[in-house]
Amino acid sequence: MTSEFLLPLVTVGATLMLVLTGLLNFSVFLRQLRFSRELLETARRQLENARQQPEIQLFQRAMSETSEHLNLLIQRPYLRPYFYENKDWQEGDQATADEVKLMAELLLDNLASAIIHSAAFPQYPIRSVEQTIRFHLRNSPALREFLVTAFDRFQLAGLALLRLKNDSTQETEADLRLLISACGTDDAEKARRERLLRHLQTTTHSEPVELARYSLERKRMLSLELGGEAADISASVSR
Repeated sequence: MTSEFLLPLVTVGATLMLVLTGLLNFSVFLRQLRFSRELLETARRQLENARQQPEIQLFQRAMSETSEHLNLLIQRPYLRPYFYENKDWQEGDQATADEVKLMAELLLDNLASAIIHSAAFPQYPIRSVEQTIRFHLRNSPALREFLVTAFDRFQLAGLALLRLKNDSTQETEADLRLLISACGTDDAEKARRERLLRHLQTTTHSEPVELARYSLERKRMLSLELGGEAADISASVSR
């Protein structure tokens, strides 16, 4: 076989080898690209899960705070009418007065916590929480009584709870006036309730969660002011 004939064969063979090598490299590239895409998709899902985790936790907390009392009602079903059927406690009932009061305290503490979380975190499922709180307050004399008698305990959620208890801001204002007159000699608490009344009368945002957010923001501002005063006192002492 002459060199003139071998040279084209070698050239064709070399060209085929280059083509095959290129195809192999391309297939490897495609596999690497597919693998990289899978890694990116996995990372994206992980980031999405991480982003949603706080929202999931808040939703779980909302469910827990508004349903924790159900276990006690299952154990003591005779307490249910006092919180679902607008029943007043009467002497001679199967439930004791202390049982009803303790249940009212537990339930209202949980509902107040739910309101505060709604004010602090936009992701909190406020609508379902509002409906639950509104239902219980309007169907439980024990809850309404505990809210009024222990109003000073609900520094952040008290105004929002009063608003959910009533149909209108006018009724809420009437409740606040009664609470102001019941303060007696507690000037600090009386001033707080008067401030809440002024805010309710002047605000254009009287939704319960906005009222709770107002109390929360004021609490933060007071904390910052107290922190600044403490820093000033510390600086003056050090001088």
